[in-house]
Amino acid sequence: MRITRISFAAIVVASLAGCASQPVVAIPKPSVSARAEVLVYRESSFIAGGVSLAVGTSGTAFASLSNSDYVVAEMLPGEREIYVQARSAEPTRVQVKLQHGSRTCLRTSASPGTIAKVVVPITLIATGYHFYLDEVPCPSTEELSKYKLLPVSYVAG
Repeated sequence: MRITRISFAAIVVASLAGCASQPVVAIPKPSVSARAEVLVYRESSFIAGGVSLAVGTSGTAFASLSNSDYVVAEMLPGEREIYVQARSAEPTRVQVKLQHGSRTCLRTSASPGTIAKVVVPITLIATGYHFYLDEVPCPSTEELSKYKLLPVSYVAG
């Protein structure tokens, strides 16, 4: 009986540790004369639907997306690595070239392989959720109206 309680307690602690998400922080605000935008949107899905997804650059999360959320972040033009990360999983990264005065769009969605991990929870705890991140043509205003826009906090840059 004592071993069962200890095992149960260990599973609960491991599960809670896996739920810790990256804190969202303010990012530097570029000047109007040197600014590009990156739009990241998360498709709605049952798979990993309850898991928040950190979005960031340079190791700093600037947003946390739920199903059907999107964010538009202003950044300096140039090569940037944008990532998404669910809980304690390895981040999914993509290199983008941000052009002055333009918008680059990225779509993220849960990997279908995540559903198999749910069947064996210890695998999910050990490896986390995996999300895709792809550069795509920017969605229309009509398509974006189906999503919720999240704000980004900035510090003077």
